Amino acid sequence: MAVLYVVGSVNLDVMAHLARMPAAGETVVAKSGALAPGGKGANQALAARRMGVPVTLVAEVGDDSFQEPALELLKADGVDLTQVRTTEAPTGIALIWVSPEGESTIVVMPGANQSFLPTRFDPGPPLAAGDAVLISMEVPENVVEAAFAWAVRHHVPVYLDPAPAPDRLSASLFRADVLMPNRGEAERLLGVELPDVRAAKWAAEKLVERGARVGIVKLGGEGLVYASRSGVFVRPAPRVPVVDTTGAGDCFAGVLAAGLVSGLGLSEAVDRAMDAAAVAVTRPGAQPSYPYIHEL
Repeated sequence: MAVLYVVGSVNLDVMAHLARMPAAGETVVAKSGALAPGGKGANQALAARRMGVPVTLVAEVGDDSFQEPALELLKADGVDLTQVRTTEAPTGIALIWVSPEGESTIVVMPGANQSFLPTRFDPGPPLAAGDAVLISMEVPENVVEAAFAWAVRHHVPVYLDPAPAPDRLSASLFRADVLMPNRGEAERLLGVELPDVRAAKWAAEKLVERGARVGIVKLGGEGLVYASRSGVFVRPAPRVPVVDTTGAGDCFAGVLAAGLVSGLGLSEAVDRAMDAAAVAVTRPGAQPSYPYIHEL
C-alpha cells in the first residue's frame, strides 16, 4: 500500500484559553490550559493517519521529558516513527493563546526542529511508486528543499504547505504538485494583498503559473479557492460553531494528502479535507481535535 511520508516539525504545545488577549505589558489569567502534542509535521501526520493511510513521519525530537508526550498520539494511532531522530537539542515547544472567538496566537521555540539537516535526504528513506511526500516549513528551508528534491528524484508527488511562509520561496518549491498556503502566506509569497475571494482566485491561478500543478489558497471561515490546469474552483467552508482553530490548517493538509495518496480525485480530496478541518475547529486543541475517517 502507498505510504505518505510527512516531513516537518514536532512540538509540545502549551495552550492557554483566555477571556481576552492581553495588552502589551499586561498579565492575564487563563480560563483553562493544557499540554498537548503538536508541531506542523506531527499534526499533519496524525490527521493523515486517521484517514486510514500508512504514514511515516520524518522529524527530529530532543532527548528529554517532552519527547514522549509530543509523540504520544502518533504512537497510539500507528504512525511509523522509525524516521524520527533523537538529537541533543530540546524538543520543540509552541506557546498558544486562544481567544474567546477560537482564534489562536502562536509562538514557537523550535529546538530540535532547527537541528534537522538536509543530509537526512541523501539518499533518504526509500520511496516506492504510489508514495507521496508532504512537507511543511517549521524546519530549516534547506531541509525543505532537500526533502523536495528527494521526492522529485523518486518521481513521487510532493505536497507543500508553505507555513510559516518564508520571505522568499525558491523557484523550485513553487513546482510542488500541490502548493497550499493560507491567505496570509499567499500574500507573502506573491507580494500582494488578497482582500476577497476574487483576489484569492487570482492568487491560486498565479501559483499554477509559477509551476504548481495545483494551487490552493485557504481562507479560513470563508472556505478556499483552488486552481489547476482544469480551471479555478471555489469551496465555501461548512458552517460550524468554532471552538479553537489551532492546527486546522494542518488537519486540512494531512487529510488532503491522505486522500490524494489513497487515490481520491482532487475535488473529492479537497472536500474531505475541508470537512475534517470543520470538525477539528469544533473541538479544543490541535491533534486531539482531529477526526477519524468514520466521523466524516
